[in-house]
Amino acid sequence: MALALAVAALALGVTACGGDDSSSSDETTTEAASTGGAASATLKGETGPGFDIEVSQKTVKAGTYTLEVEDRSDMHNFHLIGPGGVDEEVTEVGFVGDKSVTLTLEPGTYTYQCDPHAASGMKGTFTVT
Repeated sequence: MALALAVAALALGVTACGGDDSSSSDETTTEAASTGGAASATLKGETGPGFDIEVSQKTVKAGTYTLEVEDRSDMHNFHLIGPGGVDEEVTEVGFVGDKSVTLTLEPGTYTYQCDPHAASGMKGTFTVT
């Protein structure tokens, strides 16, 4: 299982980074097309194993997305909060593994955080245009 997660992380090119990095030179824009209400684009999220949390895309277009979260520590959770009433605890403290949710994102700023460690900086943001 650990080898599979490591291979998946390498394949995705995901690099853990902590803190609020809402202004990044590696900004990625993802567009969502509305096609029959189905998820049309994917956001990648990650938390742990250290005190790192990340969403790989920093700017996305409004639309429907599948948020895929790799939770690599039982000390953390992955919680997304944003406009339009988005308040989604994708993973809980104690969980280790992969989970995904489908979300409709409206324009605005979204915050992702580890609830137990948000006050110490384990959070970040991305923008929906």
